[in-house]
Amino acid sequence: MRTQYAFLFIALFSAFFINLLPTSNYFSNSMLSSIFQVIAGVNLLVRKNKILPLIPIVIGVIIELFFNDNPTAASFVKILYLYFFILIAIVVLRQVIFTRKVCSELVFAALSGFLLIGYMGFFLFSSIEIYSPGSFKGVSSEIPFLMNDLFYYSFISILTVGYGDIVAVSWPARNATILIVLIGYIYSLVFIARIVSDFSSYSLERKK
Repeated sequence: MRTQYAFLFIALFSAFFINLLPTSNYFSNSMLSSIFQVIAGVNLLVRKNKILPLIPIVIGVIIELFFNDNPTAASFVKILYLYFFILIAIVVLRQVIFTRKVCSELVFAALSGFLLIGYMGFFLFSSIEIYSPGSFKGVSSEIPFLMNDLFYYSFISILTVGYGDIVAVSWPARNATILIVLIGYIYSLVFIARIVSDFSSYSLERKK
């Protein structure tokens, strides 16, 4: 049985629980989350015979392991991660659009798609802030806490909670926020709603 989308959803969702673990080292939690997500993403892409696009990801992992103290390298790594998650999002989106049979894997694919939007927002916001410090108001000046703040900001934005404790200041940051929120809104409105509708119709047919 194919469970790559369930595995991907678990890997993406596990970050929220890993971040709850008490630790004095941000990078240990971050690296653990990244390992789960990269494994799940690679597993999905390999099964879809998309191996060549993974080369930039290998480069990104090497840079993060050996050159993570360099701001330029850190920004480049975030861009590579953004590229990686866009690749996964495309595969997931194709699954959601073209699969007509309602099954658990389709549901996990749809849920993973929403989480991927939050992750892509995080990597986009991180790249903007690292390249142009001060683009976001209310974030920490220390890199580990800055990453936590932007991860929080990304998901708070697509969930349309918007507490206002972190605010996009520069135009690129504001535009990126609008883009991510708009993508999340359209995704929820079109694809999640369709999955729920198909699943409800399928349940009614089974009861007949």
